[in-house]
Amino acid sequence: MPTTHHCQCCNKNGFCKDHQIQCNVHPKVYYYRSDSTGYPKNQQDPKPQCLELDAGEAAIFRSVTLLAKGGYNTIWLVRLHGYFKVDQSGFNGQGNSHIATRSFDEYVLRLPCEDALLPHQITNDVAFKKFIATKLPHIPVPHVFFYEATDEQSASFIAEEYIDATPLSSNWMTLTFEEKESMAKQLAKITVDLADIPFSMIGGLDPDDFQSAPTVEGAKIFKGRFKLHSNQYYPIGPYRTTKEYILACYEREIAYYSHADTDDVDQDLFQEVSVPDFIKQLQQRRDALAQSDILDEPFTLVHGDFHGRNILSKGDQILGILDWEFAGSYPISETLSGGGIDVVDADNEELDEENTLWDRKIRDFIREEAHARHWQGSKIDLLLGNGNLELGRARVEMFP
Repeated sequence: MPTTHHCQCCNKNGFCKDHQIQCNVHPKVYYYRSDSTGYPKNQQDPKPQCLELDAGEAAIFRSVTLLAKGGYNTIWLVRLHGYFKVDQSGFNGQGNSHIATRSFDEYVLRLPCEDALLPHQITNDVAFKKFIATKLPHIPVPHVFFYEATDEQSASFIAEEYIDATPLSSNWMTLTFEEKESMAKQLAKITVDLADIPFSMIGGLDPDDFQSAPTVEGAKIFKGRFKLHSNQYYPIGPYRTTKEYILACYEREIAYYSHADTDDVDQDLFQEVSVPDFIKQLQQRRDALAQSDILDEPFTLVHGDFHGRNILSKGDQILGILDWEFAGSYPISETLSGGGIDVVDADNEELDEENTLWDRKIRDFIREEAHARHWQGSKIDLLLGNGNLELGRARVEMFP
């Protein structure tokens, strides 16, 4: 089972040598070892937990319920006694925009974890939700009501629309074959829709003006890397070319191993090679790449975490695409280079085979959709992941 963010067996960010191996074809992809399910022992689906409210809080809130806790956020559902009004832009049947005022008595509160990449993780998530709602309004995303993005975890949050639906990963196995096929075609269309949006640079987005901003990536967070996310240590973006981006990825790792706290560095990875020697290897590889020619692919919109847990659905209808914090404009081949679109959490062989089967079908539908839009064959091949392997190597945590 592929993973790019963290090991769910031990909740460890980045590569976990105890439970994972690196793919020798797609270096951005890690797979759980055959003796690991990819999930903790005795893991159960989390049950919503309601906070106990004091008298003052109870006068304002009907309930505050913990919905989920992930590697980067805790998610709460807040229900109020009263309503608040929000102006929302939309489109009528003729494609003209309009403003509608809606009332809400509940919202989702997203609180970043302590190792979040602040403030960019908040602003990037907000920016891409706003961008999608503006540029691709047929793709459903939660409406952001208000947010605060600071350098402090305790002062940063996103309050957004609650979508009454369940993750596709939970619903998938209850669907008929025809419903699965309908869903696969929708996922393919969304993938091509995102890849059809051109950008001039590699980067994240600013929520105020949609200008390019620093990228937000797991490899900038893992094992204390978020502490060094500053131009003081390496160029954090945006990047004008693929080469500039790849070199910055190497500079990120050189800075990390040169300045990271000893407790942050996984010393088990350095049994045969010392940290100083590995830094020299990284510098040599970076210098060699600086002398090489690296062609640019089209820069397009990449979600960065597109799988069944981040897709809300009812039946065979997609009602929401969540978690845009790792979205960005990247070379088009990065769209599927992380191993495809997993529709279920593969905690057994049957579900792993289900992912494999439908990944192939979704890729076939992506090819058909792109061909129908008269894409060139070379661009379709890039979209399906046949890009620069050096780019994939650079985007992940590096270790001996």
